[in-house]
Amino acid sequence: MTAIKLYNDYNSYLRSRYGCKVYRIGLDAGFSCPNRDGTIGRGGCIYCGPDGSRAAYADPEISVEEQLSARINHLKKTCGARFFIAYFQAFTNTHAPAIRLKEIYDKILNFKDIVGISIGTRPDSVDDEKLSLIASYMDRYDTWIEYGLQSIHDRTLSYI
Repeated sequence: MTAIKLYNDYNSYLRSRYGCKVYRIGLDAGFSCPNRDGTIGRGGCIYCGPDGSRAAYADPEISVEEQLSARINHLKKTCGARFFIAYFQAFTNTHAPAIRLKEIYDKILNFKDIVGISIGTRPDSVDDEKLSLIASYMDRYDTWIEYGLQSIHDRTLSYI
């Protein structure tokens, strides 16, 4: 007997929307973080590694287009994948002026198999201009902002 799920998980949502598994491709677009570059602090947070939690296959030395192309080809070949989400994963992916963010995010536009964009960031690195930019992708892509929430307690946040 199959158990009935009382929630709609992310994978099930994507399968129902696209008729197959959708693969998320982690990208390193060369962003930094306010806790690394001196905007707020230096050295990063205690939970974040030197690579900023990027996917092991993401290489900041190659362009976003090259990262996407290589990973799409790999997943098509090894998994029969058809659809993908471009996941700006490493570090703080809104830690730049909106005009620069648009240049970077627009790199996905030439990939017909990309159906979504997901942007990992921090709440203190998003403003109305950046939210408007991200919202502008909603007419073409499933669009997500992934906010890192390490704690709700100021004392813990100061410590980490």
